[in-house]
Amino acid sequence: MNGVGLELLQLGNRFAELSASFYHPVTPQPLKNPFLVAFSTDAAALIGLDPCQASAQQLSEYFGGHRLLPGSEPLASVYSGHQFGGYSAQLGDGRAALLGDLPGSDGQRWELQLKGSGKTPYSRHADGRAALRSVIREYLASEALAALGVPTTRALCIIGSETPIYRESIESAATVVRLSPSHIRFGHFEYFYYTRQPEQLKQLADFVIEHHYPHCNESEKPYLAMYSEVVERTAKLMASWQVLGFCHGVMNTDNMSILGLTLDYGPFAFLDEYQPDYICNRSDEHGRYAYRQQPAVAMWNCVCLAQSLTGLVKQTDLEQALNRFEPLYAVAYTEQMKLRLGMSDKAPQDAELIEAFLQLLQQAKADYNAAFLALEQVADGDPEPFTLLLGDNEAVADWLQRYRARIGVNATELMSRHNPRIILRNYLAQQVIGRAEQGDFTDLAQLHAALREPYKEHLEIYSQASPEWGKNLSLSCSS
Repeated sequence: MNGVGLELLQLGNRFAELSASFYHPVTPQPLKNPFLVAFSTDAAALIGLDPCQASAQQLSEYFGGHRLLPGSEPLASVYSGHQFGGYSAQLGDGRAALLGDLPGSDGQRWELQLKGSGKTPYSRHADGRAALRSVIREYLASEALAALGVPTTRALCIIGSETPIYRESIESAATVVRLSPSHIRFGHFEYFYYTRQPEQLKQLADFVIEHHYPHCNESEKPYLAMYSEVVERTAKLMASWQVLGFCHGVMNTDNMSILGLTLDYGPFAFLDEYQPDYICNRSDEHGRYAYRQQPAVAMWNCVCLAQSLTGLVKQTDLEQALNRFEPLYAVAYTEQMKLRLGMSDKAPQDAELIEAFLQLLQQAKADYNAAFLALEQVADGDPEPFTLLLGDNEAVADWLQRYRARIGVNATELMSRHNPRIILRNYLAQQVIGRAEQGDFTDLAQLHAALREPYKEHLEIYSQASPEWGKNLSLSCSS
């Protein structure tokens, strides 16, 4: 691998070119006795970092708050957002510092954000730290979704420490280095709209277009073109989540990326049993962010973003762009689901066949991902694993008859490329977290290695369904 060492990563900070009303300079607060917990060579390659020239000690010093990379001038940005449907006037980077950005190996600029870096002006009453368990989950999920082809922020490394933090019990603080072309959220626009700062809002929109949607400047209505593309990216992101059975858990507008990336991994989960009303966030008492609600919530969030842009775009134009969300989502969802089912061409009954499949899963309380793998054996001529999973009854037999008549000769090959053999089940994450909290990071490294190649066969422990204690876990926002 060609790359450079940490000392040669020269950072700039495009976000700092915005006016002072967008951020506050911050200094990461050092962790006590920091040490390297995990490192992603895939993420390192994105920024041209040679793992052989990044020692554990260097990584611990730079990302444990003891040293700054060359050119780094850390800052925390301000934003607001709708949280569980209610507007929160000022949020901001309460436990993260934007270290800067640099050109990656492909010319794309990547921002480095240090999460868990300590208090900022936006921390409110919190300590600005992150627990080891939460950064492990973000690290694994970021890299797992990336390997599955889902747009997401990335995770470079985890730094652990002996710094105590107080949650439901005393835990150890840690940091994770998050990579993204941008960490700008819907909530950034909302903040300047609701605080009645139209010049800053325009400056933000111009900044986003210049650096992330430059082709929109070719449009007669650049701001509308930008918004329309955000809607499209968000709709397609939701389709990817739903097809894979991924649940975000905290789809507040301040957790929605202006680039259509999966952002901010708090409580999240991949479905075990297929339960459309599954809620992965223990704090979501009313099920606002339940699995089946995610597309509708994403569209609602796009409405909030549209409201913030009404000073730049006519409302009728925004509404027209927003109306594209549902058809864009429907097409993307159907096409991606067909790939998992081994259907390459088009047929008028596809949507109904998919819906009938999901109804069977729900009635049988079948494991979502395992059902697709069982279908591969159906395509190979062996229906037994599927009927064992869903039941040997008339409804299943009828659906299988229609399904086998629908698929083509290339179904198995197509399915093997789109049905992961491993997903980040919550119980797997919980197991490696438990061992990591005891100072053993071996299982974390092994799980991460498997998640990097989700379409290959791995140890049976990674492919089997969750045990009873680990099914459809619900986690808290505490981190």
